[in-house]
Amino acid sequence: MKTKKTGVVFRRSRIPLTILLVFFVSGLFAEFLAPYRYDSVRFDLSYMPPVWPSVHRGRLEVPVMTLADPVLHHFRRVPGKWVPVRFFCRGERYRWMGLFSARHHLFCVGRPGRISLLGLDLLGRDLFSRLLYGVRFSFLLSFSAVSISFFVGVLAGLLAGTSGGWVDQLVMRVGEIFMAIPSLYLLMGIRAVFPPGLSTMEVTLIVTGALAFVGWAGLARVVRGVARSLREEEFVLAARSVGVSWWGIWIRHILPNMSYYLLVALTLSIPAFIVGEAGLSFLGLGVSEPHPSLGNILAESQSLPAMKAAPWLLLSGLVIVSIVIVFNLLGDQMRNSDDAGKRP
Repeated sequence: MKTKKTGVVFRRSRIPLTILLVFFVSGLFAEFLAPYRYDSVRFDLSYMPPVWPSVHRGRLEVPVMTLADPVLHHFRRVPGKWVPVRFFCRGERYRWMGLFSARHHLFCVGRPGRISLLGLDLLGRDLFSRLLYGVRFSFLLSFSAVSISFFVGVLAGLLAGTSGGWVDQLVMRVGEIFMAIPSLYLLMGIRAVFPPGLSTMEVTLIVTGALAFVGWAGLARVVRGVARSLREEEFVLAARSVGVSWWGIWIRHILPNMSYYLLVALTLSIPAFIVGEAGLSFLGLGVSEPHPSLGNILAESQSLPAMKAAPWLLLSGLVIVSIVIVFNLLGDQMRNSDDAGKRP
């Protein structure tokens, strides 16, 4: 029965799962898929619009662009100058995930040409490449924060729900304090405690801890309610009567009976963490330049001159919205599948 139910869930959720898999794989292999590093600059091509390859002289090439008007950021093609697009080529050197050094890219072009699928930013950095790096950072940071938050929330909820008494009251009152404060303000307050000028790794750890610190209370409240109802069931009472500890009951009985809910809650929680990280980076409290995240890429387009000169910078906001919508669709479909399975 569980196998059939799981198959129905994944069959109904295959479209959002496929989209999320594309986002995840694209971010995971950002160095290989991106034609340039996230910090590769071309000051002479500031705010250059998207330049797509086209078939020229029987092969795929991109035109060489030059700045025609530095004030209005108008570009024109250099007559007769085209650069071929190469696939599985050697380009700018990078370190994949900071571990392995390599130079191979999916596609690249030689100088003076520059391929630009989504345009360039103020410093002439490729937006497509930076978005790939930003998606990976948002996914990894959100998954890390969600993992910590879920561990704390589930542990606190189980402890409160099965212990009762003053333990229950203490955990719930602390959780209510966290839930009463708006999450964004609480995140900003936590981040403001730490001094500026920290390294990217330090900021990442702080943001991950802050997101996990904020997000555990809601889950703990729901888990506590489920645990309170399950602790009166006959199988739990039988286990207690033969001397099984609460740790054993949590692992063998309570957690398996709420595992499907936890999976749905996990799916619906990730978008909130992605938005929280993007919000901090947008406000300058998260990852700082030159390291990209979806939030600080979007922050580059917040001025009216930047929006007029390079409206494609708003694509990072579209990526954020798309990821959030797909995660919510996945969670809703999983929840609807569970509700359908409970109907007689």
